[in-house]
Amino acid sequence: MTTSEPERDFRRTLSACNLAGFIQSATMNLSPFLFVPLMLLYGLTYTQLGTLVLVNFAAQFAADLGFGGLVNRFGYRPFCLGSQLAIVAGLALFAGAPWLAPGREFVVFLVATVLFSAAAGLLEVLLSPITKSIPAANSEANFMIMHSSFAGGIFAAALVTTVLLRVLDDGRWQLVVLLWALLPLYNGFRFLRAPMPAIVAGPLRMKVGSLLRQPAFITAFFAIFFGAATELLIVQWGSTYLEGGLGLPKVVGDVLGLCFFSAMLAAARLLYAKKGEKLNLNTLMIGGSAVCVALYVVVALAPAAWLVIVAFGLVGFCSSMLWTGTIVVTADRLPLTGALIFGLLAGGGDLGIAVSGQAVGWLSDFFAGQAPAGQNAAEYGLRMAMVVAIAIPVLSLLCQLPLRRLAPHRALHREPQSTCNEPGR
Repeated sequence: MTTSEPERDFRRTLSACNLAGFIQSATMNLSPFLFVPLMLLYGLTYTQLGTLVLVNFAAQFAADLGFGGLVNRFGYRPFCLGSQLAIVAGLALFAGAPWLAPGREFVVFLVATVLFSAAAGLLEVLLSPITKSIPAANSEANFMIMHSSFAGGIFAAALVTTVLLRVLDDGRWQLVVLLWALLPLYNGFRFLRAPMPAIVAGPLRMKVGSLLRQPAFITAFFAIFFGAATELLIVQWGSTYLEGGLGLPKVVGDVLGLCFFSAMLAAARLLYAKKGEKLNLNTLMIGGSAVCVALYVVVALAPAAWLVIVAFGLVGFCSSMLWTGTIVVTADRLPLTGALIFGLLAGGGDLGIAVSGQAVGWLSDFFAGQAPAGQNAAEYGLRMAMVVAIAIPVLSLLCQLPLRRLAPHRALHREPQSTCNEPGR
C-alpha cells in the first residue's frame, strides 16, 4: 500500500500517536508486573491489588466519559500534551509512595494510579479518532497499527520491567517506574509540532442523547465491555496467576506468558493492517470470542503450566479484534460523533476491565479462604477465580452476535469522509 500525499503530511502525527499508544499500554499495565514485589514489600492483599486494577480502569472510564466533549470543543493538541505530562507526574508519584507515606503506601498508590490512569484514558479519546480520521487509502490500517503499538507496550512492560527488576532487585522497583516516566516526557515534545486532523464540526455532530439511544451503540458498549475484559484480564492477572497460581518463577511467567500474549496480540493486529482489507470484522470478532471461551477453560483447568502459557498467546491472537473491531464497526455505523463515540466505547472497555479485574481479586481471596486442607490457599483461590472468569468470553460472544446485524462491517474500506473545516488544533 503506497502512502498518499495527505498521509505523508501526517507522518509525524502518526508516529507520535503510535508511541503514545505504546506509552498508554505500558503505563496502564506496568503495576501488575509489580504486584508480587508490592505484596512482599508492603503486605498488600489480593483484594488490594484488585482494587488497584479497579481504580486503574475506573479512572480511565471517567476520563473516557469526561473528555470526549472537551476534545470536540478545544481540539486534540492541548490534551495530547497534557496526557503525556500527567503520566509523568503519576508514575513519579507512584514511585515516591514509600518515601512520601511510609506505612500508608497503598493510599499513595491509589492516588498515583488515578492520575496516570486518567491520562491513559484521555489517550483513548485522542488516539483512535486521530488515526482513523487522517486521510489515507485505508484508515483502518493506521488504526490497527496504532493499536498494535498498544500490544507492544504490554510486551515491553512485561519484558523490560521483568529484566530490570531482575538486574536491579525487587527492592529498587521505584527506579524502574521512574525510567518508564522518561518516555512520555519525550513524546510530549513530539506532539508540540505534530499537525492535527480536523474534527467533525459542531452543528453536524450527533447529540449525546441520540447516540446513547442507538441500538448499535448500546450493543457495542456491552460487546466492548466483555471483549476488553476477555483481552486484558490476562494482562492484569496473568503474571500473578502464573507465579502465585501455578508456581512459575516470575521471570519465566512474565517473559514466556505475558510477552507471548502481547506478541501474538500485536501480530494479529499488524496482520489485519496489512492483509485485512477484504476480511469481515464481525466474523473475526465472533470467531475470536468463541475460541477464547475454550482458551479460558485451558487457562483455568490445564494440568501443566506450558499449556497455560500457550493459551495466553492464543488468547492474545484471538481477542485482538474485540476492542479495535468493535470501535471500527460502530464508528463507521455512527460516523458523525467526533471523538465522543471513541471515548464512550473506550469507557465501556475500561469499565469491563475494572469490574472483571476487581472481581478476580475478590474471588481469589474468597476461594483462598475455602481451600481444602492440604492445598495451597493462594493457588487454589486464583485457579477458582479463573474458572469463574470463563463466563467473560461467553458474554463477549453473546454480544458480538447481534452486533453483526446492527453494525455490519464493510470489508472494502472506503476513503475517509471529509472532516469539515473545523481545525483539530
